[in-house]
Order: sequence, then C-alpha cells, then structure tokens
Amino acid sequence: MKKPRKAPKSLWQPPHPVEVAEFDRRLRLPEGNPEGLADFFAKKEIWTARVPARLDVMGGIADYSGANVCQGTLGAGVLVAVQPREDRRVRIRTVSLAPRCLPVETSFPLAWLEARGKPVSYGEVQALFRENHLASWAAYAGGSLFALIKEEKLRLRHGFDVLLLGTVPMNAGVASSAAVEIGTLRALDAWLDLGLEPARLARLGQIAENRVVGAPCGIMDQIAIASGRRGQLVHILCRPGSVVDTVEIPKGTGFVGINSMVRHSVAAAPYGDVRIGAFMGKRILNALRARDGLPAVKHLTEITAKEFAARSRHLPETLKGSDFLKKYGTHGDSATTIRPGTVYRVRGPARHAVRENERVLRFIAALRRGGETGCAAAGKVMYGAHASYRDECRLSVPETDALVAAVRRRGAKEGLYGAKITGGGAGGTVAVFGRLAALEKHVPAIAKEHARRFGFAPEIYGGTSPGAFEFGARRYKPFAGDWACLRTS
Repeated sequence: MKKPRKAPKSLWQPPHPVEVAEFDRRLRLPEGNPEGLADFFAKKEIWTARVPARLDVMGGIADYSGANVCQGTLGAGVLVAVQPREDRRVRIRTVSLAPRCLPVETSFPLAWLEARGKPVSYGEVQALFRENHLASWAAYAGGSLFALIKEEKLRLRHGFDVLLLGTVPMNAGVASSAAVEIGTLRALDAWLDLGLEPARLARLGQIAENRVVGAPCGIMDQIAIASGRRGQLVHILCRPGSVVDTVEIPKGTGFVGINSMVRHSVAAAPYGDVRIGAFMGKRILNALRARDGLPAVKHLTEITAKEFAARSRHLPETLKGSDFLKKYGTHGDSATTIRPGTVYRVRGPARHAVRENERVLRFIAALRRGGETGCAAAGKVMYGAHASYRDECRLSVPETDALVAAVRRRGAKEGLYGAKITGGGAGGTVAVFGRLAALEKHVPAIAKEHARRFGFAPEIYGGTSPGAFEFGARRYKPFAGDWACLRTS
C-alpha cells in the first residue's frame, strides 16, 4: 500500500475527530452532570476505538458479486468505548451527538449467548434481538461481540459496558451499521489483546450483520471502515475481500455526500431482492458455461462484459422464485432466501454487477490520470453507475435522482464532475465529486433547492478521517483524580 500523503483541507473538516474530543470532555465531567459518563463507567481502565462513516464512491452493491469497489472515509464517525464489568452482563448505551437526541440503553446477561458453556447459534442470537423490538438497535454491537466470541472461540469470564458515541446518521447509506460493528470489534480486540488483522475484523463485522442483524450486505463497508485512509480512497477487491491499493484524490478536488433524507436499509426487500436476482443470474450463467465445457465462476464479476453480452439473451428479465428453485435448486447465497411466490428481476441486476465492476476500474484509471480530462471522465463514470442503479436495479428514488440531476445541470464547467447514489440504494446518500471550491459553493445551494422541492433539508457529509486501524485504539486510566490516555495502538 502506498504511503499516505498529508490530507488536504476539505469541506467541513474538523482538525480532530469530534467524537474523540466529546468523549474526553464527557468522561471528565463531574458526577451528577447529565452529559457526563460517571454514571456509566467505573473509575477503571477503558479502551476506545474511533471509526469513520464511509462514502461509497464507486462499486456499491456489486460488492457481493465479487467486484472491485472504491471507497472513501467521511469526517463523521463513531467512538466505541468498552470497560469490563465485575458481573457477566453486557450493557450497551448509544449517544448521538446530534442536537436534542436522547441516549438509549439496554442490557442482557452474557449467559443468553451461551448454552452449556458454549456459544449458542447465530439464529438464536438473531431471534433475541428481533423479538425485543425496542432493543433491536443493539444487534450491531451485541452481534459483533457474539461473532467475536463464536468465531475466535473465546470464553469470557465477565461482561462489558459498551458506549457508542457518534455523529454517523442511521439509515443514510453511509455505513452506520458497519461503523458500529467495526468500532465495537476494534475496541474489544484492543482490550482483549487479540491482535486481529483488519481483514479479519472486517469479516467478523460482516458475519454480525449477515447472521445476527439479518442484513445481506457484502464486505465492502466493513473493509473500507477498517482499512480506510484519511484523504484517500481505498480500492478493494471483494473476492472475498482485500485491499488492492489506495487511490490519490486529484489535488484541489474532493467528495461529499448529500443525504436525500429517504431512509435506507440493506435489510429491506428491494436491496435483498436485487441481490437474489444477481445470484440467480450467476447460477444460470454457470449452467450455460458448463454446457460449453467452461468452469463455473465463484463470483459473477469474474465474467467479462463481453461474455455477459454474448450470453445475456439466455437470462430471463424476470423469474418467479418457485420456477428458479424447481430448475436450479439453489442460488448459492447463504445470506438470502428465495421466496417461491416472489418474481425477481434477473438480467438487470446481473448486468449491473458485471458492468459496475468494469466501471470501477475505469473510474480509478481516470482519477489517476488526473487533470480536467481525467476528473471529467471519472465523473461521467459515476453518472453511468447511477443510471444503472436506477434502470437495471430499480434502486433509485425520485429524491436521489433529483440530487444527481442538480449536480449534472451545473456540470464540469462549474467544477462539479459527477454524482451517484450510494450503498444499497432505495434512498440514502448521493456521492458528489468536484473541485473543492465548487463543492463549497454549489452543494449548499443544491440542498436548498432540494428542500424547496421535497419539503426537507438534506444533510451534507464532508471531510475525511482515518479508518479504524489508521486511527488506532486508545486506553484511558484514572490518574490523580482525572483520566490519562496512556497509549495508542
């Protein structure tokens, strides 16, 4: 991986992560202060990790098809603090730093994750959080703890207090769930001194989301948050998931996110149905390859656009679940279940994955070429990705289309190169690429236009901050009536 250069000043970029400064402040407030943490943490050692939100610059939902993706980190993030307890309970409190947000807390005995001294099944833990609707939000942190226990074969003698302190908005398409997962795992890993590598932590986070939360996400978000670099993009190959390289952002340019304010969730049906359609497409294409004496591909994006074009006429536009199951038996995806009575789109989602993989590589090449020509070419690729989300996957909505159109109207002549919907689509955030001065000038204006048209003002996410491992973990210890941060790992 290339040595990171010093990050340029970017939009709305605080000098230090605000979550860290706010944790330090609240930790030192006296007992009885309603903002303080004296009622939550005892006067003994605390381990913290701070992780960023991610901006899906290119790649998005093609990650579960084994695609190349290109991701960035945002200035907003989550700080996770953990402290061992004397008993065997797990207590989780979440505190949003947004104005007028109340803290939320839940707890459960560690014994609920065990049976006869061994971890229970993922299904039992998923049911625990699903059946307790008011505490279902805790599945991201609690599920991450359980995945760590089960996959690393840990036997914990005590429970933990876990604090989530953040500025990452939920359901905005900037990987808030992955941020909680990786932050929780990073803090626990540091306290337990397990020495887990970024790729392993990312995999554990994905397991928690797939098997406890029940969201059929790929591994893109978890890797981006664990391995992201401040001021750079990270190129990831999702086969199954590894960092290829970092990508320099051309000087004087940057990326921001505009939240459409349409709530997004990768656990929702539209995202899952598109994923099922893509896996159906891979299964059918592998049957065609077998007929021609060719080996099966493990990932859909191993098929080139040229081969896909030649075979795509054999893919149905839509296919009923029961008809697929009768002919092919399984679609080979453990994260989703085909519903026999549902009609799935197949050709569009499969074509999107194959073409998006190649779009990402063109996008990275254009960024590295730089200059006005390279930036304009990269922006054009982003518009193509958005059109594919909209037309092939049907995962855009009028609000995100309007934001992309507003960027395109201004165009490269105004310093705005491109825009696209991000993550799982169906709402959420639009990524915008442009010159820093143009972003400063036009993005707030676009937000105001959006508010007049749709009745609510979009949130704007700017800046850049370190990934989980670049930032490290911090250990706090009581010292002389105060708290000392002893070391950073």
